[in-house]
Amino acid sequence: MNLYFLRHADAQAQEPGMADADRELTLKGHEQAQRAAEWLRKRKVRVALVLSSPLLRAVQTAEPVAMALGAEIEEDPRLSGGKLTPRSLRALLADYHDPESVLLVGHEPDFSTLITELTVEPVEMRKAALALVQGPEIAEDEMELIWVVPSKLQD
Repeated sequence: MNLYFLRHADAQAQEPGMADADRELTLKGHEQAQRAAEWLRKRKVRVALVLSSPLLRAVQTAEPVAMALGAEIEEDPRLSGGKLTPRSLRALLADYHDPESVLLVGHEPDFSTLITELTVEPVEMRKAALALVQGPEIAEDEMELIWVVPSKLQD
């Protein structure tokens, strides 16, 4: 199983009266998302599905990536923050017929915490960072962290 993680790109600050879910990517964020998309495309990454948090900044990050990989995007509120554990990830992926290769677009601290639980490797997912975790199944302490690539190295 290949689990690709992509933290949402740089987003505007939350202004008074603005819902957190409505925060859009900044120009820098759009550039980061496009750079991630190109980086994955150049490496011929193939995923069955892109699963994204429904928060606008995550969806805007997922769109160019899904287009570059020729994959469909599904928005799932379980990726919107504060809910991801190895067990909940297994349930999430089961609802999408257990794809062998999937790209998840979401938030912190969920991704760093989850990757650390899966691999026992301490990880900090900065904005627009990519990570690949592999293993025969989603199991705590039994998957392998293959790489983490910060946005600034996605050239």
